Amino acid sequence: MMSKTAAAPELAAHARAGHRRARSRKKWLVYASFLMPSFLLYGIFLLWPVIQAVQLSLFDWDGSSSTMTFVGMGNYTRLAEDPIFLKGLSHNFIWVLLSLILVVIPTLLLAILISKVKKGKLLFRAGFYLPSVLSLAVIGVLWSKIYDPNAGPINEVLRKLGLESLTHNWLGEPLTVLPALVVASTWAFYGLYMILYLAGLQNVDYSVYEAADIDGAGPIGKFWHITVPSLSNTINVVVSMVVIYAFKGFAIVWIMTQGGPFYMSEIVPTYVYKAAFSMNKVGYATAGSLVLGIIVMSFTFLFNYLREKRE
Repeated sequence: MMSKTAAAPELAAHARAGHRRARSRKKWLVYASFLMPSFLLYGIFLLWPVIQAVQLSLFDWDGSSSTMTFVGMGNYTRLAEDPIFLKGLSHNFIWVLLSLILVVIPTLLLAILISKVKKGKLLFRAGFYLPSVLSLAVIGVLWSKIYDPNAGPINEVLRKLGLESLTHNWLGEPLTVLPALVVASTWAFYGLYMILYLAGLQNVDYSVYEAADIDGAGPIGKFWHITVPSLSNTINVVVSMVVIYAFKGFAIVWIMTQGGPFYMSEIVPTYVYKAAFSMNKVGYATAGSLVLGIIVMSFTFLFNYLREKRE
């Protein structure tokens, strides 16, 4: 009897441990049932294509031949010596710089102005957000008409103002084509960034502004010392999105100029497209796209690292 009595607590403990393990397994099965579809789709549509792209970049292949010649890092070496690829990459960096200048602070100021509107705020929001709803193909065609050297409204207005010397073939001159494309691209996403800032402004503690008013702070001081720090997370999101969109930028360029004139609006995505589908250099084009992807990810990681370090 004593042995049975002594064994009873141990049996109960084992039973409780078994129930805990069963509950734990059931819990992990529930977690897995929710996560596995996402991981499966992520692996099929992202990881596997990336692995294939890395493999393909090591071969010389025309996209249709049954044979592929292994060249190792040869495609990457050729990219480093390709003047058109390097020019396209420099244009991407210029695009990023111009986009940051035209977007980050101007859209913040626009959001602040709209947030102070008493009547018709919804109308202004909808009006500025409307371009973000349009497809990039429509935007490209629209701005091509705006930049038309003969009948475009920009040159027409300049002529009527007596400033005919300022008229240009905006998409046909090397000095104006890239800034013109950047303006069209940033216009397309102005509403999106504005909405992000408007959402961030709703979380700002306005009692801080009241305290600043009491201290005699001016509007510029309140903007730089209260608004900008309060929207630091939103600004980080906007900067990241601007950089990513600027490095992509394929649709606008392809629809409006296709990289011309004389490669002055060529960017890496358009050059990669031409290399793959016009020059039949699929392995070479894949290497170029991977280089661009690595640059974008490096920019994003570096920006987030510096932001977290500063905080």
